[in-house]
Amino acid sequence: LDSMNRSQLESKLWIIQELIKLEIEPKRVAILAGWYSQYIIPLLIEHGVEFIYNFEIDRDAKDISYKFNKRYKDQEKYECHITDIMFKEIWRKEENYGAFDVLINTSCEHMFPMRRFRELNKNLSGNPIYVLQSTNEDKYEDHINCVSGPEELAEQAELINVVYSGTKVLDNGMKRFMVIGK
Repeated sequence: LDSMNRSQLESKLWIIQELIKLEIEPKRVAILAGWYSQYIIPLLIEHGVEFIYNFEIDRDAKDISYKFNKRYKDQEKYECHITDIMFKEIWRKEENYGAFDVLINTSCEHMFPMRRFRELNKNLSGNPIYVLQSTNEDKYEDHINCVSGPEELAEQAELINVVYSGTKVLDNGMKRFMVIGK
């Protein structure tokens, strides 16, 4: 039920709205810890994305994501790979799928700071744009890395060129932070 609420949709729509405002039109996207991806995949494909690769740690989430996104999987526009993005590099997947224009992580509060991911993936091709979301809501056991605001989120990821930084209070009352940059 937590994956199918208004606040989940709000946070994913926010990404698309800001990408449109910034005139960012990615073709190949990597979603980091995308869970079921039932909202973000259709939104990105409607935005013109040609291929989306979801790096997820949970095998059950992979199977469920394929149910939600069957048409995109069948069209070879979506694939999910089981891995722990904080301990295994993803850049080798570029050999099969091409370089990623954008990397999206809407779950930063659930993992180590993104600098760890960036150190592990120094060999990513090009200079992808990062779209990161987190919260300061630390009452949940699995929120191991909450931040105080978008500035701290950008700092943790060591972004040096931030083109968007914002805060949004979602329908459930949770404060979400988002940064977009390189």
